[in-house]
Amino acid sequence: MELQTASPTVIEICRTAAAASLRPDPLLTVSEWSDEYRILSARASAEPGSWRTSRTPYLQEIMDCLSPSSPIERIIFMKGAQVGATECGNNWIGYVVHQAPGPMMCVQPTVEMAIVGT
Repeated sequence: MELQTASPTVIEICRTAAAASLRPDPLLTVSEWSDEYRILSARASAEPGSWRTSRTPYLQEIMDCLSPSSPIERIIFMKGAQVGATECGNNWIGYVVHQAPGPMMCVQPTVEMAIVGT
């Protein structure tokens, strides 16, 4: 004898979808968002694949201070070359686009530099 399970009705599916759409997005920091959603391309990274904040732990606090939940209002980032600052900025832009839409301007020194980042 085969067990039969009741398929959800259209009303149940709609009710579930409506409840899910009303639930607010989880409050993530920029570093948490990056670990969950950011993918590095083979063209732009020596290590393509998922972003891992654990590879650059010194950027975590900076990214978290860029989060809307942070009380920090001004961030000054003094750094050397090739430490991940551009990727930190890209993570922030991705976070804002996905989680906290609002006006943002990203200025690159040349058109070519702006195209490489895409």
